[in-house]
Amino acid sequence: MAPVVKYTIDTSFAVKGLVPPRRKKRDDILEKQQKMHKLARSFLDKVRDEHAEMYIPAVALIETGIVISRITNNEEDSRKAISFLRRNAHHVFYEHEILEEAISFGIETKASGYDTIFLTIAEVTQSELLTDDSLQHKIALSRGIVSHLLRDMVEG
Repeated sequence: MAPVVKYTIDTSFAVKGLVPPRRKKRDDILEKQQKMHKLARSFLDKVRDEHAEMYIPAVALIETGIVISRITNNEEDSRKAISFLRRNAHHVFYEHEILEEAISFGIETKASGYDTIFLTIAEVTQSELLTDDSLQHKIALSRGIVSHLLRDMVEG
């Protein structure tokens, strides 16, 4: 039996997969956004269909809800997205579960607070990081964490 693929999915990646592009103008930017949405969605579908495990921090639920509320101005969209993440996460990490590891990770890498939490989870679970945050991606790679930057996956 093949080993299970494990992902730590950053909010930037999750939101792009959960919310279709809303740009009105039909141009290259919209085309790129649509490709990114489709690719991010395919990873979320893989998780939903139990072909991969997803690990997220509890803060991702909050952050996702806020970002989607800003993008769509629709509370129901936010609640559906949060429900999707909760329902499909293999494990939602709460602060106390990774506190000491995250403190050490943050001190060593000087990454931002939220990035540190996602990166710590990826390191602790030995999962691949899926993100669209280039700095977070760079820090992950410097720590030996397998990381995939959404915009590079679309362009490459």
